[in-house]
Amino acid sequence: MKILGFHQRKIFGACVMAFVLSLSAGPFSGPGPVYAHIVPPENFHPVAESYRRVTFVLNVNPVRWSLVWRDMDRIAESIIMVSAYAANKFRTDLAALRRNVRQETKGGSVPSSPEKREKRRRAVFSIATRTVASLIISHLQKVGSSESQNSVKVHLSVGRKIFRAFADTLPYLDPKEWKRMQIAWLEAFSNIGTPGVMGVGARPMNVQQIRARTAPITAYLSKFLVRFQAGPARRLAPRPIGSPTYVKMAKIPWSLPPGSNINKQLPRPRQLLGMAERGANEGDTGLIALGDMAFDSSEIFGEPARSLGINCNVCHNKGVTNPGFFILGLSRLKGGMDVSTNFFAPHANNGIFDHFDIPDNRGIRFTAPYGRNGRTASLREFVRNVIVLEFNGPEPDPMLVDGIVAYMNEFEFVPNPLLNSDGTLSPKKVGAIVRRGEKIFKRKFPQMMGGMSCASCHIPSDHFLDRKRHNIGSAKGFASGSFDGAYDTPTLLSAKFSAPYFHDGQLPTLRAVNDWFNRRFKLGLSKREMSDLTAYVEAIAGGVEPYETTLNTLEAELEEFKFFLSTYEFLKEKGKKELIAITLKTVATELQAHKWDLQNPKHMPILNKMELLIREAVELHRNGKTKEVDAKIAIYRGLYRKNVEVLR
Repeated sequence: MKILGFHQRKIFGACVMAFVLSLSAGPFSGPGPVYAHIVPPENFHPVAESYRRVTFVLNVNPVRWSLVWRDMDRIAESIIMVSAYAANKFRTDLAALRRNVRQETKGGSVPSSPEKREKRRRAVFSIATRTVASLIISHLQKVGSSESQNSVKVHLSVGRKIFRAFADTLPYLDPKEWKRMQIAWLEAFSNIGTPGVMGVGARPMNVQQIRARTAPITAYLSKFLVRFQAGPARRLAPRPIGSPTYVKMAKIPWSLPPGSNINKQLPRPRQLLGMAERGANEGDTGLIALGDMAFDSSEIFGEPARSLGINCNVCHNKGVTNPGFFILGLSRLKGGMDVSTNFFAPHANNGIFDHFDIPDNRGIRFTAPYGRNGRTASLREFVRNVIVLEFNGPEPDPMLVDGIVAYMNEFEFVPNPLLNSDGTLSPKKVGAIVRRGEKIFKRKFPQMMGGMSCASCHIPSDHFLDRKRHNIGSAKGFASGSFDGAYDTPTLLSAKFSAPYFHDGQLPTLRAVNDWFNRRFKLGLSKREMSDLTAYVEAIAGGVEPYETTLNTLEAELEEFKFFLSTYEFLKEKGKKELIAITLKTVATELQAHKWDLQNPKHMPILNKMELLIREAVELHRNGKTKEVDAKIAIYRGLYRKNVEVLR
């Protein structure tokens, strides 16, 4: 799924907010999820925001304690505005926990024993939950002790906003009580009163009624969360175990913590598929079209990626990169994350925090081996590992993997007219600065890896790579003298458009990369030489038209959905019922997301009809009604052909 335009996101955000309010009655069981990455970020009270982040980070293995302490400090700052005594006690308790965690960790992130890690993790979560519950009660008590309408309104509003700290868990853990408390909040606000308009319709504030309406909220929090202690459940959540309506076997859907961003950039990278650039139609290439669909599909992954709407295209937007991608607790920097924690695929957790930058997949058929550390020789094996070992998906159908590989093998580099076919510069197309930089690039330095040059690893005639791994010192090994810091040589082709750089994205620009090598290996290059070298690298890493020229994506998306559906007859002939189901679900989900990019709202009924047809086809396919599915798809195709000129 791709990002909506700004105007469309505003419209969609208003619709989503109305929808979110309906969740107060309990979990939603409608036709499909609303994906986080097409919804503008919510604004939380700092306490609610910090609590949600702390909860998320504490549920990730390994725990990034520095993030936990940062948000716990923010909670303390909010407490002091209500009670200096409570704030001091919170800080004292927190300091003791912090000392214990520091003593029991190695390197600041990996606990010395699972038992101690679990004990501290639960202790920190318990104090966070108790504190947030107590803070809500404090604001409600101040409502009861005040006669000032403005003061009552402020404390009631703040209490309600902090209460949203539990809005992603309590509706599932105790839906009956959650609904009752939501009604209590609404009734309390309805008694604040109003000055009316020009003296007409004025209603006085009823403090007694506000106190009565908020009493159930205070009672619930006091009884079940103010003395909260995290139980044995692996996933930490504010479980009101003593509540008679507590749902012990509740499944709490995962949500990303505040501060995360899985939107894709606009303008989008220009995708260049070799077969399409040569004049072929993707609708005639069954396997490639299948791979294109799967690349955009969350259905091939397991939970929680599927419900969060994460697919290959979220990270590799149009097959390239997503420089703004960030999930707090999983990412150190924008543009990457650790895919080997317990969050997406618990069975494949390696127990360490190793953030990797999202690689550019342009020209991927030329760039084996795969993975930042070159751990996989085969692209097919690598794709399978991403599905199963990184995003918890089921073992994929071999045809699905073949399709993804066939699709990715069509990814081309951005054309660069400055380069000849052997990777050398075209002298007539570049200036003296770039030519001087080329000489530095090819110069051998005795102090660099035994007399190597930049071109020793980035071989111009072989797509500026050598298909080897080198330990250049960009990563700290597990011990002094260890040999685990070697990473695969990346190509420089199209690299100008895939910042940041290095395996972990630690360097923001190509100039920063050159500066790093100059310092690391004491090359002694002057400022002028560094400028020349950077000019050369940027020349070979550049290209023409790297981005799309429009921010409106609906027209292109609908054409892509046509390609997705072109696989239907092919898959039916092969007897691939599960792949048909994935295709239909993916098209329905994509339509739901992208119809909000429509420029002329009067045509929205057409898109709604198209989405309904595919959703109906999903149900019919599930029930084995092939002829009816055929009919729905035929109607969809006809509706699209008839209206293609206005659906933009």
